Amino acid sequence: MSLRPTVLKLAASAVVMGTLTAACGNNGLSASSTCQQFMNAPAADQQAAIDRLATQYNKPDYADPLGAPEVPYYCASNPDVTLGQFFSQAQG
Repeated sequence: MSLRPTVLKLAASAVVMGTLTAACGNNGLSASSTCQQFMNAPAADQQAAIDRLATQYNKPDYADPLGAPEVPYYCASNPDVTLGQFFSQAQG
């Protein structure tokens, strides 16, 4: 009986868990995420992405409670547009 397969399985598990944890740390949504990915994400992740990208693109109106609903409204009709494209063209 060898420990080698067990050690390899543990190492592979650690790599997978590290990748998943890193992805969850920033909710997985970024400027390169599509509107479809945005619409499929949980509401808390959507809001975190809006807040982060509104700051990054200097669009403070979208971080406002009245402006934030414009993102899912737009994304519902434009699933292939990236969030970066939306924010770079957005007024506000």
